[in-house]
Amino acid sequence: MSAVRLVVLALAGALLLPASAAQAKSGPCLPDYPHGAQCKVWNGKVRYVDDGDTLDADVPRDGLGGLLRVRIIGAQAMEQTSYRASQRAGDCHAVDATNRLEQLVKKSKGKIRVASLYPESRSRGRRLRSVAVRKGGRWRDVGRILVSEGHALWWPGQIEDAANVRYSILSQRAAIARRGLFNPSYCGVGPNEGHPIGLFAQWDADGSDGDNVNGEYVKLRNYDPVNALPIGGWYVRDSGLRRYTFPADAVIPPNGSVTLYAGEGGNFGNEYFWNLRAPVFENIIRDDRGIGDGAYLFDPQGDVRAWMMYPCRVYCTAPTQGKIRLDTQPKKDEYIAVTNTSAEALDLEPYLLKTSPYSYAFPQGTILQPGQTIRVHTQGDPSEDTATDRYWGMTRQILNNGGDKVVFTSYNDLQVACTAYGSKSC
Repeated sequence: MSAVRLVVLALAGALLLPASAAQAKSGPCLPDYPHGAQCKVWNGKVRYVDDGDTLDADVPRDGLGGLLRVRIIGAQAMEQTSYRASQRAGDCHAVDATNRLEQLVKKSKGKIRVASLYPESRSRGRRLRSVAVRKGGRWRDVGRILVSEGHALWWPGQIEDAANVRYSILSQRAAIARRGLFNPSYCGVGPNEGHPIGLFAQWDADGSDGDNVNGEYVKLRNYDPVNALPIGGWYVRDSGLRRYTFPADAVIPPNGSVTLYAGEGGNFGNEYFWNLRAPVFENIIRDDRGIGDGAYLFDPQGDVRAWMMYPCRVYCTAPTQGKIRLDTQPKKDEYIAVTNTSAEALDLEPYLLKTSPYSYAFPQGTILQPGQTIRVHTQGDPSEDTATDRYWGMTRQILNNGGDKVVFTSYNDLQVACTAYGSKSC
């Protein structure tokens, strides 16, 4: 292609760009991380802080004109219901997040730096932007501060993804340290304070998530062997605004569990249904976009009582690490053999067997003794399970005879063991 033609195409492309992109400078999306993704960048002046993740600002030369409503990327503050500065109210933590954002803006004298990979990206009419304030003579990323202090959940961006990996790490660190949102008694002494609870989220349904919404679920586990856990009024949510509130009579029995399915159905026994028509949890995308998600259990006063973020990026170890061996039999009586190679008993309930696009969840009480092997047959009725033979419940074989891969993994995507044969590899 001639040099003249290249110049003409470049000029034509510039004319097609939105004014906001054409007039912006380029720079790091996150000023605290200058070697990361590069964004379009503007400077602005905040006029009003709406809530813990939204503000209104004048952003000259952004090509949009007027007051710009900015939705801070990567951070999801709790919901606010009253927005007047003197009458702020909402969920526990909501006003704290708003006040913290307002404090950061005031210390910066209202001056902010906004950045975007794609200037047209938006959420509910608000422009998606990374926001930074001036502190100590340097720009400081606001989203990083809010997430690391536990004022907001990690909100993975599908389009504006520059902060995904960094924010997920910061949020997992905040959760482990019980900061802010993750302090289980921050909102006051709650019901059944200190009750031992587990949460497992199945974020990847068999086949197409959109065609199998009930393939996504959240399992809540009561580890107390004696006391039931009433959860009426408690709610489960993802990193977005979707939440399910348990009915008043919901109870997790002693040493038992309940399962909340994402799709449609009628509540019965220990099964509940979110009645969503689309999947709720983001699937992990194994590239530099860093897509993942989280599931969170809140009590009625707003304390997080259990959580799971994925993929795991902080303190990622499992009691079964280095202690599991997998073997496969892909022909005739198709099964996957799981062997405990250690000298201690292993609880398999927190784990899955995966062979794309299918997952097998180990039932509660699946304890693998030292040296013991459990064979998980892909076909057969799970009601016929024994101590050493389990049945997946498939109506046909699912392992490819020419080559396939099977992994033993935690719900938060920590791979413990893998086996492959034929054309596939681990």
